[in-house]
Amino acid sequence: MNDSLTSFERLRRIGIAAWSIIGVLLVVAGTLELLYFVRILWPPLVLAGAVVYLMSPLVDRMVKWRIHRLLASFISYLLFLGLGVLFGFLIVPIVGDQIAQFADRIPQLVDDVGVFLVDVGKRLGLSVGAGSALDTLQVWLADFFNQERIQQMLGQVGTFARAGLDVLIILALGPVLAFYLLIDLPGFKERSRLLLPAAARPEVVHVVSQVGRVVGGFVRGQLLVALIVGVLASLGLALLGVPFWLLIGLIAGFLNVIPFIGPFAGGFLAAVVSLALRDFSTALWSVVMFTAVQQFDNHVISPNILKSRVQLNPLFILLALLLGGSLGGFFGLLVAVPVAAALRVIVGHVWRTRVLNESWDEAAKAMITEYEPPQRESLVGRRRRATQLDVESVADEAESSSDPDP
Repeated sequence: MNDSLTSFERLRRIGIAAWSIIGVLLVVAGTLELLYFVRILWPPLVLAGAVVYLMSPLVDRMVKWRIHRLLASFISYLLFLGLGVLFGFLIVPIVGDQIAQFADRIPQLVDDVGVFLVDVGKRLGLSVGAGSALDTLQVWLADFFNQERIQQMLGQVGTFARAGLDVLIILALGPVLAFYLLIDLPGFKERSRLLLPAAARPEVVHVVSQVGRVVGGFVRGQLLVALIVGVLASLGLALLGVPFWLLIGLIAGFLNVIPFIGPFAGGFLAAVVSLALRDFSTALWSVVMFTAVQQFDNHVISPNILKSRVQLNPLFILLALLLGGSLGGFFGLLVAVPVAAALRVIVGHVWRTRVLNESWDEAAKAMITEYEPPQRESLVGRRRRATQLDVESVADEAESSSDPDP
């Protein structure tokens, strides 16, 4: 009788577990379907979240200075707007000149392609003249840009215009949402906290605070790292004399927001441009420069700026980028790593507290790595510490000499 009850209880638990798993999968599937249905809302919300993470430390600091939160948010917006306008005045003219130079060099690039085809033909033992190579290139261009293809491209103008309008709406709506969130951020947090069940409220607040610390640090730090990498890359390319150095540096800095992409893309563009318009040695030095910038970023810049972050395996980061790119395109690539870090914190907390029986603080310390910059002592401090060590060593020697022999 007891054996039958035990078997029945075991089957009942297995059935409850199986139906619970099925229920969780259905809830996840329904949530993903709902998120996909309202996908148009996510880009402005993500942009607003990035702006909030970027500006909230400054707003909180001004609130501590007894400045009203509305005025603090307005001042922070004015400061960032002023920095953007200054950046535009400094960068836009140079970028415009380089774009104009690129347009002027297009005929030269076409001639260089013809000469390259002639050189390749000679190396392969084919008799290809410069005129025939240019004629072949012109025939290919005429065949590529035929009437049917031009009609297809004109038919896609509406699609590109709609995409551009969506981008403008996102850029306009995101900062507006961020402004209202900054103003009412403490009230929004308090109302969200009150919506949680009382029993689970402390743990949920703890996990959300850890996620906010990691994601906020990633957003602020990665933007600053991208700015530093873009400046270093642009200066390096300018010193090497690479054409369109600012354009390539800006592209490398912007793409550095996505792990593993910025330096590789910048190095590739610099090498191609150098090979087309300069020489092989410039292309080689460009690749060396980007490699040095990447190593400097990995070992100096990022550890000192991204102080609070979750350790993610490089393979896991690549898988997250592939999944984010396949689901959301370029926008998915931008948010793939922060989302993966947030999931790592949530899943890791549940696993360590429920399975490994760790405390909340132990789980957080095991997942989130805190990078502390090395302490730099002054010359006086080093001399004082050396003097203290000498005094201690002399005292130890005197004490050992005064001890009686056994």
